[in-house]
Amino acid sequence: MLGDAEGGSPGGYLHLNQDFEIVGPWTKSLKDMDIQYSYDFWYQPRKNMMVSTEWAAPKTFQPGFELDDVGKDKYGRRIHFWDLDKKEVKKTFDLGEEGLIPLETRMLHNPDSSHGYVGATLSSNIFHYNTERADPEVKKVIDVASIEVDFFPVPLPGLITDILVSMDDKYLYFANWLHGDVRQYDISEPSNPKLTGQAWIGGLLGKAPEINGKKIEGGPQMIQLSLDGKRLYVTTSLFSTWDNQFYPGMKDEGGAMVVVDCDTENGGMKINDKFIVDFGKEPDGPSRAHETRYPGGDCSSDIWT
Repeated sequence: MLGDAEGGSPGGYLHLNQDFEIVGPWTKSLKDMDIQYSYDFWYQPRKNMMVSTEWAAPKTFQPGFELDDVGKDKYGRRIHFWDLDKKEVKKTFDLGEEGLIPLETRMLHNPDSSHGYVGATLSSNIFHYNTERADPEVKKVIDVASIEVDFFPVPLPGLITDILVSMDDKYLYFANWLHGDVRQYDISEPSNPKLTGQAWIGGLLGKAPEINGKKIEGGPQMIQLSLDGKRLYVTTSLFSTWDNQFYPGMKDEGGAMVVVDCDTENGGMKINDKFIVDFGKEPDGPSRAHETRYPGGDCSSDIWT
């Protein structure tokens, strides 16, 4: 949970039983553990390890993005390593200016692996971590350069909004919502990713073409990969107030879902020219496309024990 009933932070975690009934809080107050904000988490049961990230209090991000709020420390910049059994934080890392708004985190699917990644959204960097040691290693391994534009007060960040790891742990994918590109990196050597593919979908840089006859309002935001690693589904809406701020046309045109075909042997990405779901043509009016899930489990939900 991102916040409390008043929209304040840090929120917390719920414990649900197998019938999805609420048992109660999963852990004690996050404030008691010096956690200021909540967002995503991933865990490796065999390593007795959980990693959690930070966004902001709902009352901060719900009205829209204000750059001044970053300087006022109203957005997160830390990640937390937990003892999964004890439900306690063992170590906290402040990622600093290069790790502003660390949203999504993913660990490798191999249950014996200790490697994982976190995407720092505003700083547009990917950090690799290794939890094998008692004192985890955290290192920036990908840096998406910000770009000077005349319509934004500072160099425009890529804004990494989603990341995932392929089921075979060979590729890392992530989306740059403002720049408009999705990327594929070979992570055969986890601490040394190599760029192997890129595709352009919407964005603010004007680099993306129309896709199957539609101009995309928005940028690549949430991503989901087929279990065989060959089809990357990409949706375009982040959060309605942020959509309206950066992509005002989405309110009238709606969001979209496209598919990027991925080369799993040699690396590479290409937009599928036979697929698009246009959410601007819904019966009740334009809609926004966000999360995508496979009913039987997928690359961003399956954790092996």
